[in-house]
Amino acid sequence: MKLPRGYTVGTATHTGRVRSGNEDDFLVGSTLGTGAADAPLLCAVADGMGGAAGGAEASRIALRALGSVVLDGASATPLEQRFALGFTLASERVYAESAAVPALRDMGTTLTALCFDAGAVRIGHVGDSRAYRCRDGRCAQLTVDHALREPDNLLLRCIGGGKDHSEVDHATLPTSRGDRFVLLTDGVWSTVAAAELDRLTARGSPQQAAEALVAAALQAGGPDNATAVVVDVLAPGSGGAHDVDLPRDERPSGRELWPKPFSLRPPLWPWLLWALALVLFAAAAVRWIADVDVFAVVRGWFG
Repeated sequence: MKLPRGYTVGTATHTGRVRSGNEDDFLVGSTLGTGAADAPLLCAVADGMGGAAGGAEASRIALRALGSVVLDGASATPLEQRFALGFTLASERVYAESAAVPALRDMGTTLTALCFDAGAVRIGHVGDSRAYRCRDGRCAQLTVDHALREPDNLLLRCIGGGKDHSEVDHATLPTSRGDRFVLLTDGVWSTVAAAELDRLTARGSPQQAAEALVAAALQAGGPDNATAVVVDVLAPGSGGAHDVDLPRDERPSGRELWPKPFSLRPPLWPWLLWALALVLFAAAAVRWIADVDVFAVVRGWFG
């Protein structure tokens, strides 16, 4: 995708080792027009809830709603207002879809977004995904978790969850050259120790850092979906609009960062049980139809 000048981005996501589907989603977008180099940059992550189908649908709807408002280049509404309206629309659309489809009735999602423009970043946040700013080798959390981690990891605020509106935290901060901003779902930050998170976030390019963070979550057991978006702020006005290749699947090219392939394959024991059951069934059928004890014949071969 094409990024405005002054920024570069990396992304990574993975289902993890326990979940059957990925309810996380992320968005990276800009209002760049033909020949333009200066434009806002929107980055967001969403961690859905409500079952595999419901959670994935909620995170997708929320991100699309946010993006449709913030990235409306034809709108005369100021960016700050569009950013707030995007969260409002996300709540309304997730609620409307959940009300229309009984199977999605309780679906909801976290939504944490960064909107970069003119030397500042706007932060919008609902739920327990997190935004960090890393400067001088240290990462500071910019958001407050709307959740009780113990005993049942209960979300106190979310987009949807049976409500057509959400209380959203908003803040605006200045940005400086060399700042690195990070968005993480709880499948990363709750699994990777804080010191390790600082170390991995500081390494390499944004893409390398994003992959390293998600890979660390997998190495720690991968109990949840894991998503990371990393944004570097470059010198103001540096370069021009530029293209960046973001991963299109869950296995980016940096294979050395990921667990060995066998650790991500499904277990073989269910298939072995099925094979054993079929052998026993076949032996019983032969004995019943032809009055032949297959196992006695086999023992005779080896006896």
